[in-house]
Amino acid sequence: MSSPDEPPSLADRSTPPPSPVRLVATGLVAAAIGIASTIIVAATTVAVLPDTLVGVGSLVAVAVVAGPVGLAVGMRSREHWIGPTILAGGLLGGFLYLRGQAFVMQGQPISYPLLFGLPGAALSVGSTLGGGWVGSRATIVRRLAPSRLSPLTRAGLVGAAGWTVVELLFGVGAAATIGSTVDNTFVVVLVATTVGFPFAAGVVVWYGRRAGIAREDLDYRTTKRTVIVGTAAGLATALAVQATGFAVTSVAGTEAANAAFGFLLADLEAGVWVLVLFTFAHGVVAPLTEELAWRGIVQTALVEARGPVIGIAVTAVLFTAKHAILDASFARVPSVLVLAVALGLARHRWGTIASTIIHVVVNLASVLGLAILVFG
Repeated sequence: MSSPDEPPSLADRSTPPPSPVRLVATGLVAAAIGIASTIIVAATTVAVLPDTLVGVGSLVAVAVVAGPVGLAVGMRSREHWIGPTILAGGLLGGFLYLRGQAFVMQGQPISYPLLFGLPGAALSVGSTLGGGWVGSRATIVRRLAPSRLSPLTRAGLVGAAGWTVVELLFGVGAAATIGSTVDNTFVVVLVATTVGFPFAAGVVVWYGRRAGIAREDLDYRTTKRTVIVGTAAGLATALAVQATGFAVTSVAGTEAANAAFGFLLADLEAGVWVLVLFTFAHGVVAPLTEELAWRGIVQTALVEARGPVIGIAVTAVLFTAKHAILDASFARVPSVLVLAVALGLARHRWGTIASTIIHVVVNLASVLGLAILVFG
């Protein structure tokens, strides 16, 4: 019990029960996030694990996704967690099971029967419910609730998560709308980048401005020094990224690299127009928008809230994780992490213009290298 002069604790506060519509909406949103995340995490797991471990690995991937989804629902819904959690877990489990049955109806064997079968469906429901129960506990809410974070820390973390979700949605949307008409996977990715990245950057900037990040905090210093430093550091970073990629290939073998980039090389052969679109999307749109959002907003917020070491490190890790999740591959993680650290240090020392120039130089260098491989 709290004294009359003290504000009620989180556990003592009485809040009106949420409406049924809100509970259903929470379950549906959680299910959508769970299904999309499961597809990405399971695809990554299948790509990196040997055949003997794929079955068990895919089940672990389901648990890794479903547990946190249930945790978030439980923290949001508290004593009303059961309904939306059952809805989210049931839809995720139903999706996995029905996907397996679709293989059967098409006369094909079920690929990864543990994942697309009763084990995967049951584990997804159980993990979601378990996470929901844990998240509904008052002690968990006190420790993990976003309200305990400072506004700037929330701005950085929400900005990173928001970018990832928007990029995923645009990728799925592009695949659904033009994927069936254009027999070129890479073109779908490039269209999603060209359209989705500016929108994602706008969302992150809007949220950051609401959290108190002013335009001058973005630190866009355009001077002769920042241009020279950015260009020189960009060339050095491009060499470091390439060296890291070669080192990973020498350790992991060429199969991992082919899995990550094989389709890209084949799709570039469709014509020079694909190369032009690649240069614009990857060499211009991506670095401009990613630096605005990730180094301009996310890193600025986290550095102001937690200091430069933690702010730069967390931004680099989140940026790398975003690429691993959306690429459904761990093959590029070391190279992207090297790039992310270089961009974070440059932005902190010389401003966002310098980090943007580095990003442009590195991406254009990769475009040039792939163009030479494809067109000689």
